[in-house]
Formats: sequence, structure tokens, C-alpha cells
Amino acid sequence: MEYPQINIKLLSEEDRELVKQAKQRAEDLRLTFKEFVLDCIRNALFEESPDSADSATAAEIEALKAQIAALSEKVSIPSATKTEVHTLQERLNQLRVGISNEIKKDREQLASLALALSRLESQIEQLVPSLNLQVDGEVNSNSDGDWLFGEDSGAELPLT
Repeated sequence: MEYPQINIKLLSEEDRELVKQAKQRAEDLRLTFKEFVLDCIRNALFEESPDSADSATAAEIEALKAQIAALSEKVSIPSATKTEVHTLQERLNQLRVGISNEIKKDREQLASLALALSRLESQIEQLVPSLNLQVDGEVNSNSDGDWLFGEDSGAELPLT
């Protein structure tokens, strides 16, 4: 079985430049050079027949659909519906609110802990005088010494 073949001699520099441009255009469209040339021939045939203007447009549309299908096979482009995008945006907003609430809770807990520490310090300060401890360099008159550390408040201990 014989297959048709087209052989064209391109002798001028202008023709060679045209081939370079055609190859680049085919590459840009992600088509083989053969596919590109055949599409050009089809388009030229449809454009020349005046009574087939509608069919030429339909053929161009079909050719574009074929190119799109070929591109779709080569390149997998993820797509999402408006509903999916909206759902993702809502989820993102919910996460932002959740994080903000957690930060607020942490700040409230830190404030509560600071208040509790302040209260503890206040209670400890109230206990200090009742334990007969030396405060600000003064000695409590009811105490003979610093009972907490087992030291006498100034009385000399006899040496034995």
C-alpha cells in the first residue's frame, strides 16, 4: 500500500524563513509539523470555496477542538468549579477564625495566670510579718532570732 507524500523544494531564503516560522508556530501550538501543515492545507481549502463559508468556520472550530484535545492530553491542568473554590475559601476563613479564637484563649489564660501569680505574691507578702521574719532590715520584736534559718538575731552564741 502506498501512502501519499509531499516533497517541496525550498530554494529561496524567504521560503526557508517561512518553514522556520511554521515550525515555531507548530511548536507553540504543541503540534507536530505534519499536523500543522495539514491543518493549514485544510484551512486553505475551506477558505477558497465561497459557498462553504459556514462549513469552513465549522471546520476551523473542529480543528481548534482537536488541537485543544491534543493539548489536554499533553498537559494536565487542574480545574475547580466555582462551588469548590467557594467551599475552600469558606474553610480557609473558618480556620483563620479558629486560630484567632485560640490566640485569644491563650492570651486570656496568660492574663489569668498573671493575676493568680499576683494574688499569690500578695498573700505571701501578708504571711511574711506573721512568720516573724525580718522585713526591710527591721527585726520583729516578738522574735529572738530568725527562726526560719535557725540564726539568732544579734545575740552572740556562746562558744563551747
